[in-house]
Parts: sequence; structure tokens; C-alpha cells
Amino acid sequence: MKLRSIVLLLVLVLFTTVLDDTEAVPVAWFLRIAAKLGVKLVKNSYYARCNTRRTPPGISCPSVVYGVGLSRGQAQNSARVYAATFGDDECKGYVGHCSIKKFIK
Repeated sequence: MKLRSIVLLLVLVLFTTVLDDTEAVPVAWFLRIAAKLGVKLVKNSYYARCNTRRTPPGISCPSVVYGVGLSRGQAQNSARVYAATFGDDECKGYVGHCSIKKFIK
């Protein structure tokens, strides 16, 4: 029974990951992020829109941060750099709740 549950969980994770990459995202979503970053759209790149969360008092962070990269991890790390650039250096540790999509058009 445990093996069946583990296999089902792995299939669900794989299925949601595949759906996330292929779901239709309006080009305008990517254009807004690219404009915020001052870059052009690049095919097969990942674009991230993240929120800064639970920032302690005294730290000035933008509420929404953006990133781009060749992988999901690079896009999220780019968003952390954006947070530190446009806010206090500590902001990069409070980046979370990211929507990361692949531009494939």
C-alpha cells in the first residue's frame, strides 16, 4: 500500500509540473516582467513574479519582485537579486510565493 501511495504522489507531482510548463499564459504576463527587468523576451526562458513575505520591521523591501533565467531556480535567484537591488540587502531572504512560467511562444 505504501508503494502505491508513493507512486501516486510521484505521478501527481510530475503531472502538475508538466501542466505548469504547458498551460497557456498570456504574452502580456511575460512582457510586463521583461519590462520591469529591462530585458527582451527570450524563448525557452523562465520568468518569475514573486512576493516578499514576512519582512521584519525596519527592512524596506518591494512587495513584488521579478526575475528571469534559463531554469526555474535561476529565475527565482534572479528575483532575489532584484529584491536586494531595489530594497535592502536582507530582502533576498524573504522572497517567496513565486509564479514561475516558461516562455515558449
